[in-house]
Amino acid sequence: MLFALRSSAIFNSDDEVNLELLNNNNIIVDCTAEGEAALIPYWKVCVGGGRVAEALRADFQKHLELVQREMPFDYIRMHGLFHDDMMIYHEKDGQPVLNWQYVDLVYDHWLSIGIRPFVELGFMPYDLASGEETVFWWKGNITPPKDWDRWEWLVQQFVRHVIERYGRGEVRRWYFEVWNEPDLKFFWKDADFDAYMELYERSARAIKQIDAALRVGGPATASASAGPGIASWGKEFLSACRGRDIPVDFFSTHPYPTNHPFDEEGNGYMTWDGPERLMVDLTGYEKTLAETGFSHLEKHYTEWSSSPSPRDPTHDTAFLAPFLVQNNLRGQGHADSLSFWVVSDIFEESRQGDIPFHGGFGLVNIQGLKKPSYHGYWFLSRLGEEVLVSGDSYVVTRHASGKISILMWNYCHYTVEANDSRFIQQAVGTRQLYEMFEQNPEKQFTLHLSGLKGNLHVQSTCFDREHGSVLDAWLEMGAPNHVLREDLAVLRQKMELDVRVQRLEAPSDALTWSCVVQPHGVTLLDILPSGV
Repeated sequence: MLFALRSSAIFNSDDEVNLELLNNNNIIVDCTAEGEAALIPYWKVCVGGGRVAEALRADFQKHLELVQREMPFDYIRMHGLFHDDMMIYHEKDGQPVLNWQYVDLVYDHWLSIGIRPFVELGFMPYDLASGEETVFWWKGNITPPKDWDRWEWLVQQFVRHVIERYGRGEVRRWYFEVWNEPDLKFFWKDADFDAYMELYERSARAIKQIDAALRVGGPATASASAGPGIASWGKEFLSACRGRDIPVDFFSTHPYPTNHPFDEEGNGYMTWDGPERLMVDLTGYEKTLAETGFSHLEKHYTEWSSSPSPRDPTHDTAFLAPFLVQNNLRGQGHADSLSFWVVSDIFEESRQGDIPFHGGFGLVNIQGLKKPSYHGYWFLSRLGEEVLVSGDSYVVTRHASGKISILMWNYCHYTVEANDSRFIQQAVGTRQLYEMFEQNPEKQFTLHLSGLKGNLHVQSTCFDREHGSVLDAWLEMGAPNHVLREDLAVLRQKMELDVRVQRLEAPSDALTWSCVVQPHGVTLLDILPSGV
């Protein structure tokens, strides 16, 4: 990494700088100027998890606590609230019996660390189900209820319980989403739209009967299967809500940037779309909301990542850090939340992965090692509240305290080879994985910052394949299937970012900072004037 600060009077660097190269990204910033826009961190509103029962596990709780300490999210959404392993509902002699003890343990823990439930209502309790069809290794029942009135009763009893335990004011801040991806046959029996609308309508009205201020929405569909810019069941759902005056407070769907999803077992590889796919999707959904008269609704996109496969090896690569930074920054103003799927590789939809880095969704792997995706969100969490200047691969922000934070990245998209499943299968566990991305050169930035006064504390934080990419460190070890405790200690060191600090006096004219960001890299520069 090239790190250099200079002015007409000051040059502080241990590295040699070829300033003739620094002509690609010249960024000129007046640190006293009025900002161009507020920075709304919608990416931190919600994050996903696997199923709710996994949140009872000590290691999952440690992973979530780590995230909440370093880059807190506001809400967490997980599957399987009513699955039998949560033991909320069963029937004895034909009569319902309720047990809230496990869900209380989960919600108590979440609220104690500053994160609220984004409640997903599903799947169907076995004793209330009309059929035996299930999804996932843990067999979530996907059929409608055998008794619709009893489903409404269950939903209302759940809502009454959480209000009694946590208070009406607290629960009014939660969200209640009905089911998960009912447009797919393996998540909702026959992908029956009419049956889903009955489920949604009964659930929404049941919740609103208790408190009209509680927030309910859907349809939580898998829009990756519908095509770019198309919200699966979007128009149909919204039109039905309008035509039947069904309550809806937010619209939700899942904008994965792929052209077709994996199979029912979580295997196979989909076709990745272009780097603009998220914006195509978000603007397309806005059009659907406008056409149906629902532009006023909150827009919560309750699952999103680089793909919807729990065995996509790119999820572990350095690619994820700039992918998350670039897409989340570009999507500002087009969503109220974009929920990364998921916190932890303690995730069992297709069983637990067989090796430490198996392409799982998590921000951390099962051993609690920070993955590149973790660092992507960490960088975003360090930005200020006001955008001073932004460009294709950078953003300059100012904090209320006066600190200036500049984020730069070098994004490399997928290549044609990335859509060849045979190539990817052969590349798992090897450095060949990086051949599926564009082989871009290093990106060079020169910043000219004026308006700074006094003594300055300057900190540069760098992520790239050599700094903070734990997958690359694991590959360097020989990609062992079983990581020894001694190896874990090494990987914990390797997973951290490279940090450099300088102290200097602000020049009378402009401070110039030169930086080289490697492919798949992200660099953050924090400048703190004296007294900040």
